[in-house]
Amino acid sequence: MRRLGPAAALFLGLLLLFSGRSQAEVEITCHPAQVTARQGEKVVLRFTVRNRSRQRLESPGNVFISYHVRDEAGKDVRFDNRRFSLPFPVRPGTTARFDLPVYFSIAPGSLILEWDLVREGEFWGRDKGWKTAALSLRLLPLVAPGFRKDWLPTFYESGRDLLDRGQYLLRQVLRNNEIRLAGEFFGFAAGTDYPQIWIRDTATMMGYARFFYPLADLQGIIDRFFVAQGPQGEIQDWIDSIGRCDKNTVESDQESSLVLAAWHLALDDPSWLRGEVAGVSRLRRLEMALEWLWQKRRDTKRRLIWSGFTADWGDVERSYPDQRAIKLSDRSRRTFSTYAQSLFIQAAQKLALMAERLGDKVMAGKWRQREREVAGETRRQLFLADRGYFLVHRVEGKDDVLRWERNILAVGGNAEAMRAGLMTRAEIARFLRVLEERRAQYGLRTVSFTLLPPFPENFFPHPLLRSPWSYQNGGEWDWIGGRLVSAFYRAGFRREADVYLEEIVAKNLAEMNIFEWSDRGGNGRGALFYAGAAGVLGEAILFGRLGLQEEFDGYVIPAGPDRFSLTLSKSGDRFTIDNSARVTVDISSLAKKEVCISGATGKRTCVAKKGRTEIAK
Repeated sequence: MRRLGPAAALFLGLLLLFSGRSQAEVEITCHPAQVTARQGEKVVLRFTVRNRSRQRLESPGNVFISYHVRDEAGKDVRFDNRRFSLPFPVRPGTTARFDLPVYFSIAPGSLILEWDLVREGEFWGRDKGWKTAALSLRLLPLVAPGFRKDWLPTFYESGRDLLDRGQYLLRQVLRNNEIRLAGEFFGFAAGTDYPQIWIRDTATMMGYARFFYPLADLQGIIDRFFVAQGPQGEIQDWIDSIGRCDKNTVESDQESSLVLAAWHLALDDPSWLRGEVAGVSRLRRLEMALEWLWQKRRDTKRRLIWSGFTADWGDVERSYPDQRAIKLSDRSRRTFSTYAQSLFIQAAQKLALMAERLGDKVMAGKWRQREREVAGETRRQLFLADRGYFLVHRVEGKDDVLRWERNILAVGGNAEAMRAGLMTRAEIARFLRVLEERRAQYGLRTVSFTLLPPFPENFFPHPLLRSPWSYQNGGEWDWIGGRLVSAFYRAGFRREADVYLEEIVAKNLAEMNIFEWSDRGGNGRGALFYAGAAGVLGEAILFGRLGLQEEFDGYVIPAGPDRFSLTLSKSGDRFTIDNSARVTVDISSLAKKEVCISGATGKRTCVAKKGRTEIAK
């Protein structure tokens, strides 16, 4: 534990003396009293709040925990700082104890924090004589050689300062979400409010996580979902480290998400698919998952996948104002969303490629045929040619498209439609124009806002979605924005994608965090350190901005006028991709056999690795 300097010790003692007045109406203490951490690193503090007042202290009532910052000499550095929600109400006459994950986005240095309670817009606790708590913090910079050496085996220098610094934050977010059981890696939490492993988040982080974690650890995550798989193939939404699992049944993308997550691992080790879990091969289990979706969630008249009435890709239905809204019920209404179709199409495409790799031509042909059928119906029933984008969804019944819903640009569904190959380049160009018009109309800071415009006030009874621009009803989700940026890169719109990507990364670096979502005013909401968003942003940088492409046996770097013109060098077992713009990607940790440069004529120059370089735990 770091020793305090004389000035810091004196100030800390005075602060404790000042804040230690007996019988304060409200008292807050925290443990430990000294912490060393990096910017953006999750730190778990134990807080005790004793409430002798007549007020009920709760974050829905606008009461939060925050802190004031002073330097070691006691000089004020920053009074107003990040708010953290109370995990549960503290009623009058009670004492609450809880662990709270916090992080620090302030400038590094040796600091004294005074933890305080604030009723937003009204008062700070210390101004009412409430007892505050002191913490000595040694805050290290996140962007530092030590962090790179320890945690960034895959590293790039793009010449774009924001993106180069952004990779440190993306890596920190993954670290903050590691779940370990008896010291062994178990998986990734989706964020601080979601201690479970969620399959849809796993699917969006797996492609990037492979660059930093041992392959066997990541394969273990998928196997846990296989163990919990239903006998007919159904996949759970989440699992946790004590064996519990459950499913938000209003969705129809869990099975597709499992296939897409497994695809990334199969690219690194196709033979893994032949292995068995509980006597059934992994490839067969992936097919069982999509077969369940085909049999149980496909409407034979529409010939599309159905789900509940949610906001685009969301998992909260327009049914009940409480937790019942995540389950199909007597109030459910079938919808046929662009998002669900697009995820299924991509999953069927990837399953066909995996089956083909393992020599199962019958399975490959079956899923290619089904993918083409759903893709054709999605275009026919859901694409609005006069608007230049896909519908949120059609609804079962006579009013299969609510008239005003045609005006909603659903960013998540359309992003995945592009990734599924459902839009031509000319259509994507038109979509970009519509997107820019909507951004200007609503004054939005990034392309991560999910519904333009959102559903109207009180359309959804659940309190999280009642108001426009909140949660899944139009909130700002980088979990969606990162996928949209990747889609633009894939389609060749590099200039636009570069701008959008840097807007998102700049926002996250300023906050030193990736929030689950933010409201229209830029206020971070929901979980901290949203891992699925970190995954898609990392993927957008490596596979979009830097042009890395992937096959079963190797990585391919395309050369051309809209890509980097690259050369390749090799030293021992380390690959370095470099170019004249001084963009460097160190991919020595990757498991491929070779890296190739593909020229404009299609000719390849390849360099093979002597052996696999495994990432250390």
